[in-house]
Amino acid sequence: MGLSAGATPGRADVSSAVTALPAAVTVMDAPAISRLAVATYGDLFRSLPGFNVSNYGQGGIGYGLSLRGYTESEHGRDIAYYIDGLPLNEVSSLHTPNYADLNVLFPETVKSIEIVRGPFSVEYGDSNMGGSVNITTKQAEPFASVGVSGGTQGTARGVATHSMTQGAWLPYLAFEGYHTDGYRDNSFINRYNSSNKVTTTLPDGATVSFRAQAYGTEYGSPGYASRDAIAAGTISERSATNPTDGGNKQLENLVTNYSSGAQDQELKGSLFVSHQFSNRFADFGSGQRFQHEDRTMVGGRVSKVWSGAIGDDIPVQVLLGSNWRTDFIEAFQAPTTARAVSGPAAVNVGLTETNIAGFGQVQVKPLPWLKFTAGGRYDQFYYDIDDRITPGGTPNMSNGIASPKAGVAIAPFEWLELFANYGEGFRSIDVPAELIGNPGIQPFKIVSREGGVQLAFDRFRLLASYWTTDSANEAFQAAPGLPVTFLGKAQRNGYDVDARWFVIKDPVNNVSLFANYGGVSARLIDAAPSYFVPNVPSYVANVGVDFNVATVNAQVLSGSAYVTFVGRKNLTQDGLITTSPYSRVTGKLAYSWPEGWTAFTQATWYPGDRLSEIAINFGDPVGANTSDIFVSAQPTIAVLAGVSYRFPTVMAATNPKLVTK
Repeated sequence: MGLSAGATPGRADVSSAVTALPAAVTVMDAPAISRLAVATYGDLFRSLPGFNVSNYGQGGIGYGLSLRGYTESEHGRDIAYYIDGLPLNEVSSLHTPNYADLNVLFPETVKSIEIVRGPFSVEYGDSNMGGSVNITTKQAEPFASVGVSGGTQGTARGVATHSMTQGAWLPYLAFEGYHTDGYRDNSFINRYNSSNKVTTTLPDGATVSFRAQAYGTEYGSPGYASRDAIAAGTISERSATNPTDGGNKQLENLVTNYSSGAQDQELKGSLFVSHQFSNRFADFGSGQRFQHEDRTMVGGRVSKVWSGAIGDDIPVQVLLGSNWRTDFIEAFQAPTTARAVSGPAAVNVGLTETNIAGFGQVQVKPLPWLKFTAGGRYDQFYYDIDDRITPGGTPNMSNGIASPKAGVAIAPFEWLELFANYGEGFRSIDVPAELIGNPGIQPFKIVSREGGVQLAFDRFRLLASYWTTDSANEAFQAAPGLPVTFLGKAQRNGYDVDARWFVIKDPVNNVSLFANYGGVSARLIDAAPSYFVPNVPSYVANVGVDFNVATVNAQVLSGSAYVTFVGRKNLTQDGLITTSPYSRVTGKLAYSWPEGWTAFTQATWYPGDRLSEIAINFGDPVGANTSDIFVSAQPTIAVLAGVSYRFPTVMAATNPKLVTK
């Protein structure tokens, strides 16, 4: 269901737009994002149906993001993320398989976010078990801007952007500096970020863009504290387990995108190169360990869409494409004491991992109210491994995996869409965490089925779907850095309901109420006494309002407010130890003047339990006791406030309107 302005193709339309997929899809545009209270990138997703978002509170590391009943304890690894065609999941990561760190995302630069729940999109392969998130950045605006903000926990942020919509080359330049002390001891973050994009139109009408990014962060990590000890009052929830835990990361990337042809006939291509190195010192219950990674990633993709008809009256569309990615990785892990290596290396490996894939999709609409979609992709992986601890112990290997998809959409009325789909998804093998010691392991594959309905009236929209996912061999990691274990067969069942009522809807004023609910059951099959996939909440729900209202003299009041309710999570596979349900209140209020000034304030509040968002079992997966549960407390309240000024960069007789390309 779209949160963007304007009409979009529906599921029964023959179109290359993501909204034409017979699946549960959400699209957010820049105005919708600007109304959200975004303190970190996780806040972009908290209010959306089906998402579970968790803040580890461990400095500059990736959030726990999950869809479709996958655990939040693995840093969003079961969702495929892309920014302008650049994949963000880190294959063969020491931290956790296909680790996803979206701290590099610059909210001010985002043009749109497309979310497909489940593994139905043929364009995204590795990591797409829970779904895919495709982020597109802006090309140009007729404004430059500067902004500053600050708040609790010693938080301060400065942002500057520059863009224009005139000239042969259209720039969108953005710069950020950020600092926070964090809520807990030793949880500071220092960060710089620069994302610079230029776009030009070629004589034949095709567009080419180049985006370069430089990002760096240094942070402290307070570690995880005993839940029992906090409850007994013997330690403070804010105290650090190890004051020398923390790390740093630097990343640089360059992405080129090409697009030509009309909508539904387009030819698209992208090329990218990215380099990063990271160091992390962390204690997961058995002493501090050091993890170092240095990786260079190169790759690209190309796709072509053809639209036509069989005869005169049966619309048909064909999509064909291919993608390639190669990662050159150096990984090292060893025990440390106060950041000094104190024992032999546990991991010392150099590897090259290459993924080459082809994908295709066909849409056929034999009747005005009926459309069939079928497609698939094939991914081939090649691993060249240099295990320096056990030379030759992990041989080079290759494996391939096919992911077929099929779906149907029925739209008997303009206001009603019915849809169903079948899709297979997968996650590639992680060399240091999974392949070493398990040379015969294969990519992790899932089979997903979904059926749903959408009602779309002028002032009311409802999207509801029921889904089920089967996994042949569930891979689980209680926390990053802990061993990956294989739990056997698993099944997830759930349903999502998303409703929005547009109380006021006109060109100037918009007020809407929304509510969504996602219920999940994630169970292990024939594995007694293990019954549950840990760290999956039984439900996540949101209730809220967002608005954009004109006041006086062309001034505008905008914002959003919502309450998130998160259900109980099983922390052990037998279900005998759980978290408590908890809630979170989030709100933002912004006031804008036509002269270019905007002032805002935003806050998050945990009215009850603040220990359940992140809770990890460091003990036995079956038969653990409460003393094995470690947590990272959230602050009761966090407040931010700021001001920004926007000024035109184009010459015009009247004040220019905001136009985002």
